[in-house]
Amino acid sequence: MFTQNADAVNFCREGRDRMFSHLLRLCREWATSIPHDFRSEHMRTRLNELLGLCSVDRNYKQKVTDLQSSLRSAINKLERYDKAVKSLQKTLAENTQRPLQSDLLVGLITVCSDPKIVAQQLTHIEMERFSMVGVDEILLALANNDLADLGRNRNGPMGSISFYVEWFNRLSSFAATEVLRQLKKKHRVEVIEYLIDVAKECCEIGNFNSLMAIVAGLSLPAITRMKRTWSRVEKSKLEILQHQLDPSGNFLSYRATMKAAQWRAESAGSSQRIVIPFFVLLLKDLFLVYHGSVRSLPNGHLNFVVSCGFQCFHAGDFG
Repeated sequence: MFTQNADAVNFCREGRDRMFSHLLRLCREWATSIPHDFRSEHMRTRLNELLGLCSVDRNYKQKVTDLQSSLRSAINKLERYDKAVKSLQKTLAENTQRPLQSDLLVGLITVCSDPKIVAQQLTHIEMERFSMVGVDEILLALANNDLADLGRNRNGPMGSISFYVEWFNRLSSFAATEVLRQLKKKHRVEVIEYLIDVAKECCEIGNFNSLMAIVAGLSLPAITRMKRTWSRVEKSKLEILQHQLDPSGNFLSYRATMKAAQWRAESAGSSQRIVIPFFVLLLKDLFLVYHGSVRSLPNGHLNFVVSCGFQCFHAGDFG
């Protein structure tokens, strides 16, 4: 870029503007799409050196200032999230008390009896945690050749992917625990139907990750073996939701519902454009695409088409 503008003929005002515009666009795309790369002081310094080349007039200086401010906000958000995750993990590790069983109706249903509100709150949590999963972290996870270890971080602090996968498991366990806390059959029936309604509302919103977690929790052996309880539950709703978990045809039913939700989101208003995928299945799909693609060209260059394809899986494109 600098070589082609090195002589006086090419390095005219129009040429400079074009070069600086391209350079600024590159920096903006990088900093916006993968802010995780600039968490180190070294990378921020190198970025500022590049941006310094673009500060040729008042207009470009303002654009550079805006980009630097936006990047600082994104990095501060990442750091606050990391601190919150560590604090939450510590609290969960220290909380060893088992949930108490009771003859009275207890649990989430007594705190909020409206399934729609609970589904909305779950969706807020999902959107926050999904949005914190960076493209770079996804690519690092995909580089692991073991599908069973996908998203796990055995060495070092828990990453956003591991934390999000653990959230799914905890939500699934929570759904089962809410049922098991009830000593009376009528209360178990009430809680099961309540959780089914929450899962249904999640499906209506487009929150498929919470939907799958709740249905998975209600499908655990500890819950399904309660024959007398289930005999009084309206099972038709659950069977419809369980159909989404059917792995036949590579989750054909779920994929069809997901596609319909994406189509609906595209034609909806901004407040309704929410589609949160079943995250573990999304990771497995990306793993197969990543390892089934040619990532390097014969000349050693990066396969740009494949790399750009992964950008569409960025968390911001789903919700």
